[in-house]
Amino acid sequence: MEPYRIFLHVELLDIVPARGKQRQQIMEFIRSLAEHPHLPGDFTDQDDTLRTRHIRIIGNYAITYWADDPVRAVMVVDVRLADR
Repeated sequence: MEPYRIFLHVELLDIVPARGKQRQQIMEFIRSLAEHPHLPGDFTDQDDTLRTRHIRIIGNYAITYWADDPVRAVMVVDVRLADR
């Protein structure tokens, strides 16, 4: 089966550290979603349309994503510092 495509707003890359181990871990996780689009997050929430979104904590960052099965894509919609 073909992997899912990954979509994210380029502005999110400004939030991810420019270099270092956390950047590598975040980018590896996002890339892994192509092969594992339904990987559960550490948490879930719902957007304005009541779509369930997954939130995965990677280091000090929270990555929010959801799988769009009809178009075989994963939408990465938020990257932010995680609340500790």
